[in-house]
Amino acid sequence: MPFFYQQNINENAHLAIWSIKEPASFFETDVQLAIPIANEERRTQHLAVRLLFKLMMPEADLSQLVMADNGKPYLLGLPFHFSFSHCKGYAACAVDNKPVGIDIEIIHPRIAKVAHKFLNDQEKAMIAKLDEKDQLNQLAFLWAAKEAMYKKYEQLGIDFAKDFNILELTKDDRGIVPAQILHKGNNISVHLEYHFGKDYICVTCYH
Repeated sequence: MPFFYQQNINENAHLAIWSIKEPASFFETDVQLAIPIANEERRTQHLAVRLLFKLMMPEADLSQLVMADNGKPYLLGLPFHFSFSHCKGYAACAVDNKPVGIDIEIIHPRIAKVAHKFLNDQEKAMIAKLDEKDQLNQLAFLWAAKEAMYKKYEQLGIDFAKDFNILELTKDDRGIVPAQILHKGNNISVHLEYHFGKDYICVTCYH
């Protein structure tokens, strides 16, 4: 079975993750990219997430895949929404009957170097007293959560620190955290379903 991880979030939303061990040629027997990608690792990631989606939703015609201005993929005329994400070694896909966003990130210390770009004061205060390991895990969660929120919200001009407000930190290896999207007068409550893997964090944002 190619799925490394599968989960039904609720009766409509579900996600799957592929642990990429195969070369690009393995995926190219079933899926193709509309635009060539020279970098081997990146090409493999893009191919893997498309094959994962094809296995999850075999009725979808990937030849009709288009990209929105915010980089989110679309298939016109389908009665469901989906979101892609990939990082070193993993591809992830979420499907829902409403707009959905997913992000998967390797937990790496480099996240701390860009934390000032996506954390607000409340979030900084929540992680300030944590030890180094827990702080890194929470930074990875907060980053992946806001990436997933961005993919779900489908609007340009987002300030990750100002417009996305995450109300709690994670408490276990898997769970759901509430969050708010505050943008152009909107106050939209969303759920962040998360789980930690061996070296990654995956977050799905949905209503």
